[in-house]
Amino acid sequence: MEGFHFDCHFLSIAWWGGKQFDNVRYMSERDPLTGTYNRRTVEQSFHKAAKICDLKNQSLGVIMLDLNNFKEVNDEYGHHTGDELLIQIASTLNKYVTKNDLVARWGGDEFIILVSNMKESFAVDYVQKLQREITLQSSENLSNVGTSVGYAIYPQHGNSFQKLVQEADAKMYKEKKEK
Repeated sequence: MEGFHFDCHFLSIAWWGGKQFDNVRYMSERDPLTGTYNRRTVEQSFHKAAKICDLKNQSLGVIMLDLNNFKEVNDEYGHHTGDELLIQIASTLNKYVTKNDLVARWGGDEFIILVSNMKESFAVDYVQKLQREITLQSSENLSNVGTSVGYAIYPQHGNSFQKLVQEADAKMYKEKKEK
């Protein structure tokens, strides 16, 4: 009976240790506010996805999304409301994308999405639908918040993650200036 008692303690400690490892791993991969992936994780995922794209002769979309007038939300309604808006946007993005896509908070009020096998002909339609979905969700609470979105496609627009982010970012800010 004494061996059984020892085994139970050992199993309890092993379970607890495994649970702690899972928690640490989750926190190292995720943005603590929105629960989306973080910058480091999206970059690592891009490199893995790009290798798969190369093997399958597919493409990979990199979409940058920025909230318009987010500073005004924080200034007028407070940072708690701004945080709630970011959580809401992250939830909307996660519902919008497919299970093979990845949503990450890039920083502040910017998000990045990796879209599996995204074609140039599909990109504009995808981005417009995404913007409508976010505008619809955010307008329920704050009518003055919109989005600017830009995209780049691997390998057509670049071979490195940094190049694609720059390309998507440039398109996003061009759109922002036009609004």
